Amino acid sequence: MRKFNEFQKILATVLSALVIIQFSGCYSLRGIQRDEIPYAQKTYYYIHGQKSSFQIVGTTISEGILSGKVLYSVTTPKKGQEIHIYVAPDSMISIAGDMVSVPVANIAKAEVNKVDVGRSVAVGAAAVYGALMVVAIILLLTKEMSCPFVYSENDAALDFEGEIYSGASAKPIERNDYLRLNSLKPVNDQYRIRITNEVREIQNTNLAELMVVDHQPGAEILTDKYGTPHSISDIKQPVTATNAYGRSIIGEVLSCDTSRYYSEIRNDQLLFDTVSLSFDKPDNAKISKLVISGKNTMWLDYMFARFSDMFGNRYNEWKTQRNKRSGEELTKWTLEQGIPLAVYLETDSGLEFVDYFNVPGPAKDKKDVLQLDLSHVSSNMVNLKLVSGVLFWEVDYAGMDFTPDSKIVSKMISVETATDETGIDVSLLLRYDDDRYLVQPFVNNEASLAFKVPPIAPGMERSVFLHSKGNYEPIRDARGKPDMVFLKSMRNPGMFTKLTKDHLLKYYAVSN
Repeated sequence: MRKFNEFQKILATVLSALVIIQFSGCYSLRGIQRDEIPYAQKTYYYIHGQKSSFQIVGTTISEGILSGKVLYSVTTPKKGQEIHIYVAPDSMISIAGDMVSVPVANIAKAEVNKVDVGRSVAVGAAAVYGALMVVAIILLLTKEMSCPFVYSENDAALDFEGEIYSGASAKPIERNDYLRLNSLKPVNDQYRIRITNEVREIQNTNLAELMVVDHQPGAEILTDKYGTPHSISDIKQPVTATNAYGRSIIGEVLSCDTSRYYSEIRNDQLLFDTVSLSFDKPDNAKISKLVISGKNTMWLDYMFARFSDMFGNRYNEWKTQRNKRSGEELTKWTLEQGIPLAVYLETDSGLEFVDYFNVPGPAKDKKDVLQLDLSHVSSNMVNLKLVSGVLFWEVDYAGMDFTPDSKIVSKMISVETATDETGIDVSLLLRYDDDRYLVQPFVNNEASLAFKVPPIAPGMERSVFLHSKGNYEPIRDARGKPDMVFLKSMRNPGMFTKLTKDHLLKYYAVSN
C-alpha cells in the first residue's frame, strides 16, 4: 500500500528535478533514498503572483497546499538550486505571518534555470509508481489539460471545490455535472462561487445553478450523474477488495484518507485494470448505493494530450470531424478505452455491465454515487468490478449503502448575478439550458456568481451542489505529418489504453 502523504512530505524536495524529465527516453528514473533528500533540500523556491513575489524556504506540500516560510534576507542561490513558481491570481496566495501558501492546483507553471542531470530523482518505491508521480506533478505545475475550476467564495477566502463537466472535450459530449460544494457558506444572504479557466482551453458553460438539498441531520447527501440526490446514512465497507492480479487492496479503499489505489503495472498484455469488491448483502435488499471517492490520474490527461498532438497538422480537421459525430459514438469510444470507471455487477445470469462513473478530473477527489438494482442478485454477497484503463483512475474509497433514501427537500436556485473578470454581466448566459454560453477562451478568465440563499427547512441540515452543463475545447499547437494508419487503429477497443501503457513501459523500462 502506497502512502500518499509520505510522497507529499518529500515531494517539495525534488521539484527542481522535474522539468528536465521529458518523454524522450533521455533520462532514467530511480527511487529516492533518504540520504539523498538533503541534496534536494538545497533548492530555493520563488513564488510569483501578478503583483507580488516571495523567496521561501522549508517548502512542503500537504493536502494539495504548497507552503513555505518567507526568507526576508534574500539569498542568491547557486546555479541549479532555484525554482520559480507562478501563481495567478494573487488572491490565491495566502499569507499568515511569515508563512506563504498556495493551492498546488492554482500553480500555472514552474521554471528551473538549471538542474544537475546526474542527480535527477523521482519518488516511489517502484519505477512505475515514481514515474507516474513525476508526471502527475509536472501536470499539476503546467496544468496542460483540465476543465473549469470551481471555487467557493467565503468572506475573503476562496476554497477550491473541484472541476466541472470533465471529459466533455467536444460539443457532442457536452454533459451535466453535479459538484458538491463542501466549503460553501452564506455571505450576506448569498452563496457565492467562482468559475475559472486556468488552462489552455476554450471553456463553454451553458448552465450554472445551485441544487440546494435540505435533509435529515447526520445524513450525507450525494448526487448521482442523473441529478438524483441520495442520502448515505449506513455505509458498509467491502469485505474484500482485490486488484487485477489478485492482490488485496482493502487498505487503500477503506476510508477517505491519504492512501489510495493506483494500477499495478507489469510488462504484460493487461490493458484494463479491475478492482473487485465484495459486500455483505442484507436479506431482501433490492437496491444499493455504490459510493466511491477518487479522481483521474494526471497520466490520463497527459496521454490524451499526447494522443491529440499525434494528429499534427491535421489536428483541426480531426477536431471538426469529432464534433460532427454523435454523443453516443464518442461516449462508446471512451468506454471502450476505459476512460470512465465502468461498473459490472455479478447477477444470477453472470457478470453484467450496469453503469459507469463520469471522469471527475485530476485536480481533486470527488465522492460520487450510483444506485444499483439488486433484484437479480440472489446471493448473500454483492460482488462487483470497477474497470478502467491501466493508470487512468486512482481510487481512494469504496463503500455501499443499502438503506432507502431518507426524506429530503430539494430545489434549484438560478443565478442571481454573474459578472466576468471585466465586470460584464453574464448572468443570462448561465441562467438557462439553451444555446447561449459563457465562453472563457483564455487563461485567467473567470466569472463570479451569486445566488440568493433560500430559507432552510425546519429541523434539517443543508448540502449544496453546483449543477452545471457545458463542454470545452483543448487548444493544441500540433505540428507535423500524422501517421493516419496508426491513428485510425485508435478506433479499436483498448488501443488508446495500449498506447498509454506502451508509452510508460517504453520510457521507464518497467518489468515484472
